[in-house]
Amino acid sequence: MSLPGLTTVATLLVATSLTMGFFAKNQMPVAGRNIIVTGGSQGMGKAVAVLLASLGANVAIVARDLKKLAAAAEEIQAVMDANASKYPGQKLAVISADLSEAEGARRAVTEAEAQIGDTEILWCCAGGANPGFFRDYQPTDLEWAMKTNYWSAVYIAHNVLQRMTSRPPPTQKYPTDGNHQRKIIFTSSLAALCPVVGYSSYVGPKAALRALTDTLRQECLLYDIGVHCCCPGGILSPGLENENLTKPDVLKELEEEDDKPQTPEDVAKYCLEELQRGQTLPVTTFLARAARSALVGPTPRVGFLFETLLTWICTIVYIFVRRGHDGIVLRERKAKGLPWENKQA
Repeated sequence: MSLPGLTTVATLLVATSLTMGFFAKNQMPVAGRNIIVTGGSQGMGKAVAVLLASLGANVAIVARDLKKLAAAAEEIQAVMDANASKYPGQKLAVISADLSEAEGARRAVTEAEAQIGDTEILWCCAGGANPGFFRDYQPTDLEWAMKTNYWSAVYIAHNVLQRMTSRPPPTQKYPTDGNHQRKIIFTSSLAALCPVVGYSSYVGPKAALRALTDTLRQECLLYDIGVHCCCPGGILSPGLENENLTKPDVLKELEEEDDKPQTPEDVAKYCLEELQRGQTLPVTTFLARAARSALVGPTPRVGFLFETLLTWICTIVYIFVRRGHDGIVLRERKAKGLPWENKQA
């Protein structure tokens, strides 16, 4: 998604936001805390787990593939071993479970807590896309997308929230130099903020997670538990390689212009930085920040004045963005013709 006109203000806005956050209290310290990371065997999930381990967290990674889990665990354990003098006694749990089933999610949390202790942060990174056109999907494709991207996060979040609200937070074991509030973190997508053709099965469950974050954030004020939702763009991972096998040409053209994939390590780093500044919808690029500003609604903002300015700018800019995107799709229609015309030919 090209955003002409935003380039001149991007540097100022980002620099100012970072400066404002630099002096703020850390809203999500991780050293010594017990954190479950779903989708932790590869891609963003593994990068998040490695990063948290490097900062002193006790980590439980959850995924289905035992071979990938073992490889990820070896990498995470190496980080913990290297940190042994600074963070002694770090714990790592490795759990194979199908989180798209409620019982699998319950078992994963039970096993994680038995090995690393009561959950203080849940970071849901499991997910995947099967790009294509909505009319071409089978019902099983749509069900897979919902299970993989929505239920795999909702079932485990529901179980963790019930456990968190049944016991007090472990405040006694932490210093007062940060906000050690317990947290539930979902992972949505830039596609949920700026949907494009080709992601119809994916954007629904991802947008649902974003909406769930807003309502659950409000409910969890009752329990002093923070709720957040990361919205990264393309990630250079095995998942992206699989997506590229089925992506329509028109989607590839849109992404070539606008969505430059980032490494999983960069995505993990930028998301954590935004979480530590207290952002409810962490993003990893200026493009995603613009999309977030345009659609943020009642979601709390960090750097309110600058986010508001960006919202005003995007109100105008997105008129041209939408026309540009629609133009690419209409050129595709002109080149390939209408489906019933092709049948007649």
